[in-house]
Amino acid sequence: MATSLTAVGFIWAILSLAAALLCCTGFYLPFWIQGRLLGKVDAYFNSFRRCNYPRVSPEGIVEIVEECGRYTRFWDIPSPWWQASTVLVGTGSALALLIAVTATAACCIKYVVYSGTARIAGVLQFTSVLLVITGVAIYPLGWDNREVQEACGNTSNIYKIGSCHLSWSLYLLASAVLLLILCVCLSFCASRINGSSFRI
Repeated sequence: MATSLTAVGFIWAILSLAAALLCCTGFYLPFWIQGRLLGKVDAYFNSFRRCNYPRVSPEGIVEIVEECGRYTRFWDIPSPWWQASTVLVGTGSALALLIAVTATAACCIKYVVYSGTARIAGVLQFTSVLLVITGVAIYPLGWDNREVQEACGNTSNIYKIGSCHLSWSLYLLASAVLLLILCVCLSFCASRINGSSFRI
């Protein structure tokens, strides 16, 4: 099997793939915060998806829809901060996945990654870290919207979660960020081929 990766490079590729999967899973699943609707049903939110939400029936009765789904349109996301969070964390996750696919391909194919491109990949992974951290950091700026207040109480506000608590998807994102930071460090020792010796 021809490869330009060192032993550290193989570890970098595996950890990059693990970090990307954690990041994408944490981004997609709507379990960033957890609250309770009408004291009966747990409600979950992330920046663009939710589980279990109230709806007014044609008869005027408030009922709880027990299902998970995304908002119909981007502009239906109830806070501009959540819209920005969706774009930032989504872009960071996509970037992490792109680097992970490239690093994984380098395990089997020579000249996919050499020392120069490994360093560039490390810089892109660091960019991914910054995007995810920024997106998660601005997410609480939207905790004053009506949907969160219905699930977390009227005391919820910017950076005040009320009666809700953080849920496990955020911990997946935190794990992904830590792995990506480790990958940034490993990327500098990932390849045994210098850019000057690269041949097509």
